[in-house]
Amino acid sequence: MGRRRKATHSAATHHHEHLKLFQILGYYGGIGDLELAAYMLQNANALEKIVIDPQTQLDKAIKATTDFSGNNEEAARSSTRLRLPPLLPQGVELVIL
Repeated sequence: MGRRRKATHSAATHHHEHLKLFQILGYYGGIGDLELAAYMLQNANALEKIVIDPQTQLDKAIKATTDFSGNNEEAARSSTRLRLPPLLPQGVELVIL
């Protein structure tokens, strides 16, 4: 049996007219992370930079296993490099830490 995907809900559209920097700390690269980033890219009209930080996920809950942490960080970065650039509006800088 395969995993069932949870039902998704549309977020209310609210334009964030003054938001210039959006930073996601603890980015895992999952569908929820991508959906959040896509929402902000679509609704933050003044956005200049989006920063993705997968490292922060380690600082709180996942310090216990070093092997797990390194692989997860790189997987999150790789996922971001593949999936986020096509969604970037012109003039928005993507920074992956």
